[in-house]
Amino acid sequence: MISSFRQFTKSLTFKILMAALILSFAVFGMHDLFSRPSSRNVVDAGDRQTTTDDYRRQFDQWKTGAEQQSGQTLTYEDAVKQGLHVRIMEELADMDSVSAWLVKVGLRPSAKVVTDQIAKYPIFFDSITGKFDKAKYQQELATQMKMSETKFEQIISDDIANRQFIEASVAGLKPPRIYAALQSAFASETRDTTLLVVTPDNIEKPGQPTDVELKKFYDDNKERLRRPELRQFTVVSFAPGDFASKVTVDEAELKKLYEFRRDTLSNPETRTFVQVTVPDQKAAEAVAQALRSGTDPKTAAKANKGTVIAYDAKPKTAVADAKVADAAFALKQGEVSGPIQGSLGLAVVKVSGITAASVTGFDTVRGQLEAEYKADKAKDLAYKASEVFEKERSAGADFLAAAQKAGVRVINLPPMTAEGQMGNGQPFQYAPILKAAFDQPKGGETDVTELGNGEYFALRVNEVLPSEVPALDTIKPQMIQAWQQKTAGDRVAAKSEEAAARLRKGESLEAVASSMGLKVETRAGLARQTAPQQVGPELTGRIFSAKNNEVFTARLNEMVSVVGKVTAINKGEAAAVNQASAMTGQAVAYGLFQDLSFTMRKGARAAVKTKTNPDAAIAALGLNPASIKADDKTAEAGKAAK
Repeated sequence: MISSFRQFTKSLTFKILMAALILSFAVFGMHDLFSRPSSRNVVDAGDRQTTTDDYRRQFDQWKTGAEQQSGQTLTYEDAVKQGLHVRIMEELADMDSVSAWLVKVGLRPSAKVVTDQIAKYPIFFDSITGKFDKAKYQQELATQMKMSETKFEQIISDDIANRQFIEASVAGLKPPRIYAALQSAFASETRDTTLLVVTPDNIEKPGQPTDVELKKFYDDNKERLRRPELRQFTVVSFAPGDFASKVTVDEAELKKLYEFRRDTLSNPETRTFVQVTVPDQKAAEAVAQALRSGTDPKTAAKANKGTVIAYDAKPKTAVADAKVADAAFALKQGEVSGPIQGSLGLAVVKVSGITAASVTGFDTVRGQLEAEYKADKAKDLAYKASEVFEKERSAGADFLAAAQKAGVRVINLPPMTAEGQMGNGQPFQYAPILKAAFDQPKGGETDVTELGNGEYFALRVNEVLPSEVPALDTIKPQMIQAWQQKTAGDRVAAKSEEAAARLRKGESLEAVASSMGLKVETRAGLARQTAPQQVGPELTGRIFSAKNNEVFTARLNEMVSVVGKVTAINKGEAAAVNQASAMTGQAVAYGLFQDLSFTMRKGARAAVKTKTNPDAAIAALGLNPASIKADDKTAEAGKAAK
């Protein structure tokens, strides 16, 4: 699972998520510029800081998005061990650094540019006028975004400055044509190769290992054999589904529910009409007269500087202007209103269609209402059972006795890892239950906890099986099989190296293949783009990195190796290369833009003397930096990816 998250951070989806986060920072605030100074900031970049609270908030936003994209749960511990916290920290450091540097060099938008930009955000529009409303702006900042106007305007100012600088930096960016030509020539090249394939059929099959060989193989692979900590626990389930059969439908209550929801279950009256909004009374009267005489609404509107809004089979609630709605729903089909002074201005309407309201009968929706009624009552019964369970435990009853008294299901689960992997290979997918189980010691019991959708649970940890390496005697048959497989793979690799050495000394492919009993394969016209699908990525890399007539080896998997020689390197046709150059010019320009962006961020960090604190990032996630350390290689990879 973790490797998939690591791959995810390198993907286009990750970059899109980060881009979306950056945009959200501009609208909802990147961090609190007025928070008190702290020496434990995750990022310090000139006059910009990312505090531990800021970092936790942004990390959680990324984590939520990543989990939705991957469909898997990611814990903070796993994220840190794989260095993902460094990746997010470096992204935030780049953002802070560029903003601080732009302030330092004096690139700031005017106050009017900032206020004009804020006035474009729909979140601050009045729902009636559809225009920016200062009072709503202040209310949203105070109640939803929890920030001052000064802070929000500074964030918007930073975003505008960033965009203006980038746009100005890359305006007219056009790389020399030779760049695209070289790339196109490189991409259009094809290669011919001859291959010798070595498989287990070409080697002496391994026999039984000696005790010494098996013990050494076991010792060399001990850590790979280590079993993670397992926990075996019992869950008491308060699931509404378990109580559905106990629900008795009360007909009187069902009819009462129908009466309560009659309006939402019925279809309201709808009307099809056009609304022509006009600038003044004179124009309104002219439009009304034109519509009565049969003039097309668009023609009438155009002649009187008006605009047309069409409503097609809409209920009254769907009309933006309430006064226009009242007038439209008071007319008969085919009628034209006089001038209407609506909330949004003067208007004239013409009704062309009316669909009467229809009331859905009780019998029609009885099945739907009964299902909803049973579901709600089952949830009530599940909740009452959880109360009985808690009451019995408070009175001193045993965990299982309390469950029996409450009449609920008891599930005795097999041992499993913290990731939910069970011995039979099946995953346990209830993350809240897993977390609760691994938060408890042996014998620990939880309180009743909500699982969601009206379901609750409680659990008791029966056994904690610590991480350990199984004894050789308990896995001897599996170790013998693994030794034989590894030995066969080593012999395949050794035979391929032997064949390669003979080829490098000048023997022909045919002679080597014949004497060693190897299969010869010829591949002609392999292209960089399609070769991975034909021969695999590993072999493609070897073929296209070798020189003409150069001998190479590639291990396709543990049991198959290939010895090959590039027999021809074919250049693409000039016409095709020229055409490809024209098509790849934009991609080359984008590559240059990426280089420029990297240089800008690197320079900004140097100019404002940016400092990052990985330990503070770990602490921000509620973990102890001293006890949870990222894997050195993955943490460096996360930082190097910048």
